[in-house]
Amino acid sequence: MKPIRVAIIGNPTVGKSTLFSSLTGIGVMISNYPGTTVEVARGSATHDGVTLELFDLPGVYSLDTMCAEERMVLDFLARERPDVILNVVDATRLERNLYLTLEVLELGLPVVVALNMVEEAHALGMEVDAERLSQLLGVPVVPIYIHRGSGLDELAHALFHPGKGRQFLVRYDRHVEAFIRQLMGMRPGLSRYEATRLLLGMACEAPEDVKSAARLMREEIERTHNEPLEEILASNRYGAAGLIAKGVVSHRPASAVTLRERIDDLLMNPASGIILLALIILGMLLIVFFVGGFLEEAIVGAFDVLIISPATGALSGYPLAQVVVRYTLIGIQAGLGIVVPYIMAFYVLMSLLENSGYLTRAAFLLDDVMHRFRLHGRAMIPLILGFGCSVPAIMSTKALQTRRERIIASAMVCMVPCSARSIVIMGLVATFVSVWAALSIYLLMLAITIMVGYVLGRVVKGEEMGFIMEMVPLRVPRLKDVVDKTWMQMKEFVYVAFPLLIAGSAFLGVLQYAGVLDVVNALLAPVTVGLLGLPPYAATALIFGILRKEMALETLAVLAGTAQFSLVFTPLQMYVFAVFTTIYLPCIATATMLNRVLGFKDMVIITGLTFALALVISSLIAHLVPLLASLI
Repeated sequence: MKPIRVAIIGNPTVGKSTLFSSLTGIGVMISNYPGTTVEVARGSATHDGVTLELFDLPGVYSLDTMCAEERMVLDFLARERPDVILNVVDATRLERNLYLTLEVLELGLPVVVALNMVEEAHALGMEVDAERLSQLLGVPVVPIYIHRGSGLDELAHALFHPGKGRQFLVRYDRHVEAFIRQLMGMRPGLSRYEATRLLLGMACEAPEDVKSAARLMREEIERTHNEPLEEILASNRYGAAGLIAKGVVSHRPASAVTLRERIDDLLMNPASGIILLALIILGMLLIVFFVGGFLEEAIVGAFDVLIISPATGALSGYPLAQVVVRYTLIGIQAGLGIVVPYIMAFYVLMSLLENSGYLTRAAFLLDDVMHRFRLHGRAMIPLILGFGCSVPAIMSTKALQTRRERIIASAMVCMVPCSARSIVIMGLVATFVSVWAALSIYLLMLAITIMVGYVLGRVVKGEEMGFIMEMVPLRVPRLKDVVDKTWMQMKEFVYVAFPLLIAGSAFLGVLQYAGVLDVVNALLAPVTVGLLGLPPYAATALIFGILRKEMALETLAVLAGTAQFSLVFTPLQMYVFAVFTTIYLPCIATATMLNRVLGFKDMVIITGLTFALALVISSLIAHLVPLLASLI
């Protein structure tokens, strides 16, 4: 039997990606904020010997083709023609979710509804009659409890047998219904959904005379009702969704204000919320520093004594082997002792924030700030994600509505210290200079990010659109979700970066033995030594940093011959190296994502901007700090 193709559709944050992961076992980013899924994820599951081919589509509120996600969903459905649509709905927000359900039913494809968040609805005093909802919609409705794994077998069975009954269809205003029937009569085989799209002026295959008739019909409807056709259809759908929800949802008497609601009020209040946001960010950085610093000191010290010294001593009679082995071991030491402690602590904390639903509250609090850059609060989410990794942060800008917003947000993301750049800041400046010096780099990057956003907000032309963002409920993050997400973000380092680091370190040893590095360093000395005041070999470290930012520090340790940087660098040199590494050129993965989201031209412009800023700011620090120190 051929696989059954299932498209998973639903509003943002209803649990589509969680359900997809539960059914397929494939890890996808699961977060409690809108815009997590910005591309189609594919996976498969087997039930009773039959294969389900599943497609996790971006979360959308409707199919009105007003934004990139909605166009992506409609294009996918038209191109792939799935066998079944699995519509995931949130039981706590049933009426609003049913708006999309009613649009999906109009497509004429088999539909199964997965009723999620049932336990949360119960906690809020709501009971949803799934059987009655199934009768009203004319499709199977299956309550699911994803975190317990309950209801998934019943859901899989429903996907195999979606039913052939009559599905519910919204009855629009009588004028609209009359014209829909008229269009369907003008062209045999034209579906109700296609006739509605023709009335709305959307792309649809039809003879020109039918399209012309549809335009005239639309004009007559809008003239008669004195409002746009889109609003007429939306009003009818919302009315139908409200009646259905009223018929299946019962409420218990409301209880007293819960602790969660009190916490939410504190987080959302502008006065207390901004203070708490600042404390949360500061607390994250301090936890990362102290946890990472403790682990780094223990790992680096033990590695030096137990492995590097004995191994290099044993190869004293073999110069080439000694250099290669030493460089390789220092690379391993840098990866285990510098990268892993900081990046692991950071990703655990970021996963807690993302899965709790706090990011949407941060976006709400900073909405006024973002408007100064002529952006909306939702653009704050890519910036916060940028503290983890710039690649998914820039990918998430695809959820923004206009190209102008995506350009500005992407440029600002490139200025945010990601976890890899934080490794350089923490592992170098915080450890060997001071915590306050490290925090000053974060403040400097904040100022640069604000400056870039402010300037681009006035330079980049384009349409500005209004936006309403859903405030997702606060949730206690599940330990499994936090661990899974942390591992998903860490495994790229384990499987990709770490082997690359080991191979690169060995290669550096060969180049050093052959004298090639001396030539490269001499060519770039006017910049590294002349402008930045760094040792010549810092040039090679910065080149490797383009591959991955943390490799700049790892390579620096290899070239310096020690991870105890205070033995070979002055505090100013460490500070300048960290600032330059934080600002200059996005890593290759980030540049690739910029090209994918914005195009080659904008990628080159943003890349050039970062390099120019890095060179100017780092050079000023390198030369002005000694000058000011001599004057004081």
